[in-house]
Amino acid sequence: MKILFLCTSYNSLSQSVYLALSTQHDITIEYALSEQVMMDAVELAKPDLILCPFLTCKVPQQIYTKILTLIIHPGPPGDAGPSALDWVLMGDTGEIEDADHVLQVLDHDEMQPGRSHWGVTVLQAIEQFDAGPVWAFEQFPINIDQPELTKSDVYRGPVTQAAIKASISAIDRIQRAMTKTPSSATPSAKLAGGFSIKHNPGVVSPNLEASPSYRLLSVSTLATFQGGKTHHRPLLPAKKRDFDPSRHTAQQISRRIRCGDSQPGVLSKIFGQALYIYGGIIEEGFGIARPIAPPGSIVAARNEAVCIATCDGRGIWITNVRRPKRSVDTALWPKVPAVMGLMELGILDAMKAQRLQWAASRDWSLSSTSTFQEVWIDFVPGANGKTAYLYFNFYNGAMTTKQCSQLIEAMDYILASSTPASPVKALVMMGGDYFSNGIALNVIEADVSPAASGWMNINRIDDVVQYLLQEMPKRDILTIAGIRGNAAAGGVAFAAACDIVVAGANVVLNPAYRSMGLHGSEYHSLSYFGRCGHDVGTQLLREMLPMSTFQALACGLVDHVVPGQGPALDAQIRAHVTSIVDSAPTNILTWKRGIDLSPEVLATARVTELAEMSKDFFSLRAERFHTRRFAFIRKCKSSRTPFRFAKHRRFPVGEEGKLGVGELDEEERDDFDDVKSLEWFLEKEREKMWSSHVKSLPRKISMGGSTLGESDRKDSPLDSDFGSEHGNEKNGGIRIKVPEKENPVVEAKDTTPIFSCYYTPPLEVSSA
Repeated sequence: MKILFLCTSYNSLSQSVYLALSTQHDITIEYALSEQVMMDAVELAKPDLILCPFLTCKVPQQIYTKILTLIIHPGPPGDAGPSALDWVLMGDTGEIEDADHVLQVLDHDEMQPGRSHWGVTVLQAIEQFDAGPVWAFEQFPINIDQPELTKSDVYRGPVTQAAIKASISAIDRIQRAMTKTPSSATPSAKLAGGFSIKHNPGVVSPNLEASPSYRLLSVSTLATFQGGKTHHRPLLPAKKRDFDPSRHTAQQISRRIRCGDSQPGVLSKIFGQALYIYGGIIEEGFGIARPIAPPGSIVAARNEAVCIATCDGRGIWITNVRRPKRSVDTALWPKVPAVMGLMELGILDAMKAQRLQWAASRDWSLSSTSTFQEVWIDFVPGANGKTAYLYFNFYNGAMTTKQCSQLIEAMDYILASSTPASPVKALVMMGGDYFSNGIALNVIEADVSPAASGWMNINRIDDVVQYLLQEMPKRDILTIAGIRGNAAAGGVAFAAACDIVVAGANVVLNPAYRSMGLHGSEYHSLSYFGRCGHDVGTQLLREMLPMSTFQALACGLVDHVVPGQGPALDAQIRAHVTSIVDSAPTNILTWKRGIDLSPEVLATARVTELAEMSKDFFSLRAERFHTRRFAFIRKCKSSRTPFRFAKHRRFPVGEEGKLGVGELDEEERDDFDDVKSLEWFLEKEREKMWSSHVKSLPRKISMGGSTLGESDRKDSPLDSDFGSEHGNEKNGGIRIKVPEKENPVVEAKDTTPIFSCYYTPPLEVSSA
């Protein structure tokens, strides 16, 4: 079938559903930017079916009354509302009908076990939210007190897999319903607004009848929902998740934080001023290792996280913070590591942060009690030596400069542990909930000099990859990437540098850098081209499309795909690694055989890649990275759907039904890389300076800087000083004169957050 996706954004769930369905169906995508945009997309795409995998607004009535429109809701039948997962993870069991009463009970009563199951429903769009006929639902077990389990983890894991199963089943049921001929006694469907539609056999229409059993029985088990009663629950704002460490236990606080991670967080004044906080990992060993302190006090720091004391003698780790968006702020603030954010605000100083540092383990082993631990090593003995499994669970998969240094320290420890009597035969990079998404864009965006921060970050992640390409091979240590979670950009190249890549079947890979305005590094020019050949390697970098691990297997980017998720996937990867390590060395085939990876070649590749990256950070070409990073981090609405997703807009159908010329996104054009020609960048600078929203440059939006006034624009040529982001005259940067532009017509940049319902300034932070 021809299927149109309507999405608020093309997020991880949308990508997973797309990859699962696109093998059998023709799919095109449109961002739901407005009602008119959605209606235009329907007119252009002429779909048989519309599917909304991630949608935070209503579908126009003119659409769902003409074309069968399915909504994927992250809750079982009967559940409704925009905060389905938030309520579940906070502890709502469904036993209480009134939402305010639920909050009172969760705030004052003793902790109760959460729901045992949750689900995903694929339902038909009607006037009322989440209330249409159900075409499929799937359920899964859930333990809301599983250590470190966040809303984001649940969404990317069991919710996504349930959504795929339910979507496939719903489409199959719709196709079967198409062939049924309604009896003469069957009345026409009455939809909101008085629309009346009759179903024609063989045609997908909103009048198709969903069996009542679809609402009652889950797809896989054919069982009724096992998780209790369901209700319509309202939006759960960040401020209603706040906690009091003097009376709430560590477990209660953990639930409140994890249920809003990574969106929207908990709005709390635990540090004195209102901040969104994230993390919520319980510290069990706190009472033994740290002195007793008043609840709410910062009692420890580990890397960039801080631990606060709780009333039950334990602690809670806060990993990240974000300043609230005030009414005077143009856009959202970046989300940054807790120590960094608290130091910027003067809440924590460098000396105290250093004094509070508390290592999780001296030998890099996994702690036996619940605690915050980003990196750990598990040595497993084997017949010919030991295998080192290196886990690194960094927030949202982003690798800061300091975290890259952590990984290098861990790899140095592994190298030191390899002795003639007990050699390390293999290093397995296991990643975390995400494998890796490359450099840390939030930290770069928050820095006073994003260019310098990005430059340090990319150099340090290159150091990590160099260990895989040079240091480990020198000691005959086989390198394996065990990809258990999604990976993007530098994270994919990081994995590809290993001798062998083993990936989970449900993982989504995004190997390109260009959509963020970056050339990329991490030795991708060796690994992508060495694994896939020049043509396919170039295609991976230029297409900017998500790919499944099966697609990656077919082109050589991945070597083995194994089933499972969570602990089952971990076990599958370990079993596969064991079979590889125990086999004869001559039987281990890697992409590196026959390829020159001498130190000279590695150095040349690194210098070549970093030369391009320097343009992305410091030259006029840096405009493309700085603006894209700003929009991504501050969650600004897109102005349109990229043509690479919206096939119906890339190839518009002409009056005679012939395909027009394919439209290209900026990132797909060859001149996107051309730093010698200044025309494109000068045009971007003009647009930025003439835009009605150009009260400040991206960095100045956070810093409160000023810009040129109207008289400056009219009376003199524009002095475009790229400042600390692009280099300036004092630092040997570039200063250019931009000719005056007559009668500029510029579309203002919309800095409204995608999730505006979460980030509307609350009263207590609406002023400076």
